[in-house]
Formats: sequence, C-alpha cells, structure tokens
Amino acid sequence: MTISSPLAPNVPFTRISKDHAKVRAWIGAMVLLPVVAFLVVTLILWSHLTWLLVLDVVTIAIIAWIVAVRVRAVFYTGFHETDEELIVCKGILFREIEVVPYGRMQEVKVEDGPLMRAYGLATLTMETASTTTDAKIPGLPREEADRLRRRLTELGTTKMEGL
Repeated sequence: MTISSPLAPNVPFTRISKDHAKVRAWIGAMVLLPVVAFLVVTLILWSHLTWLLVLDVVTIAIIAWIVAVRVRAVFYTGFHETDEELIVCKGILFREIEVVPYGRMQEVKVEDGPLMRAYGLATLTMETASTTTDAKIPGLPREEADRLRRRLTELGTTKMEGL
C-alpha cells in the first residue's frame, strides 16, 4: 500500500505494516495503566482535594492523546527507494522527510523486540557518517526489513566505490 506526503507530493511511499499500530498501542497501554493506577491511589488517599481530581484527569487525557497520535502516525510513515537514495517520510503533526544517499551509508541494522517479534515486525536503522542523517523505518515486516538490509548494504558498497 502506498501513501503520499505533502512534503514530497509526487513520491509514492510504501507504507509500513499496520500491525505496528498495535505494537504502539500496547506500549501506550503499558505506560498508561501504571499512571492511571497511581492516580487512582492518590485520589483514594486524598479524595478531599478537588484540584487533584482535575490534575489526574488532565494527566490521563494528555497521555491518552499522545498514545493516540503515536498510533495514528503509523499510517503516515513510509519509505521510497530510488536509484541513488532511500527517502523516509513520517509524522502527522510534525512531518519529516529523511533522504539517505546509498553511498553515505556506513551501517544498516535490523532490530526487533518481544512485541515487534510477536507481530513479525522489525525496525531498520541506517547510519551515515553524519550524525544528523541517520534514519529509522519502524514496523517493517521482518522479510521486508531483511530484504531492504541486503539491498541497502549492496547498494551502499557499490555506490561507495564510486567516491
């Protein structure tokens, strides 16, 4: 499935897996539940403080909103391969386009954690000589991440020879 980005309107980006939204929702729940539990305990202990109730509700709303935005951002994250570079787009509120030239790549890593493995996903990380142009593509199906790693390593080696 392809997506588009207003920052690069004529570029068809390949969208990452929708299952990554589930991973982000699980992580959000793991953050939100202990916070809610703590806030409920504080309300029970200090129930006479009305401002504490307002503070608790606002805290929960902010965390829930952040989780919702992070989950929704999955549907706006993608990548596009050209002959010379890999372009990564991401973001809803704060949009970002990263362009990584193949010849500048020094390291390509594939990483996953327990939740990502459960959904058959991985994160591809590309490191360059510059500290500001490293790029990550989270939520790739494992096979696609391995294919991209092989291709980017091969292209990086080929393009590097021309420098």
